[in-house]
Amino acid sequence: MINTHGGNNLVIVDSDALIGLISENDLLHKRCIKVADYLAKNNYVTIICNSTVLEAATTLSRAINRPDLAKKLLKDFDLIKQQEFADVGAMSLVSDMFNPKSSKKHTPFDYCVCAVAKINNINLIFSFDKFYEKQGLTLVESIMQSK
Repeated sequence: MINTHGGNNLVIVDSDALIGLISENDLLHKRCIKVADYLAKNNYVTIICNSTVLEAATTLSRAINRPDLAKKLLKDFDLIKQQEFADVGAMSLVSDMFNPKSSKKHTPFDYCVCAVAKINNINLIFSFDKFYEKQGLTLVESIMQSK
């Protein structure tokens, strides 16, 4: 994957961004709003995997104790019409990439996001997790800061 925008207007979204957008009490909320505004103003197209929505909804429901926000996220996601993207072969990539001896913080969900990005030649991610930079993706916030 390439670390520059390069004309591709696709951005894959991670669960930390979804949680930050929907939860006003989240520490990332204000940053998420700024990134979302930047993406909208610059005509980026976001791609959100079903598994990412489920991960975010599970975190909202269990860890953050906001099942109401989990329900809202699931309903909102059901209503959006997003650009189609390929995920065929993602599980094969995830099984190759996932290292059970690496950090417990980075789950198969994270590797699934990377796999879908790779399959679709997406090099930008709406996330704040530096893990993705190590996987060859560029955090949207970092391109915002460079402009």
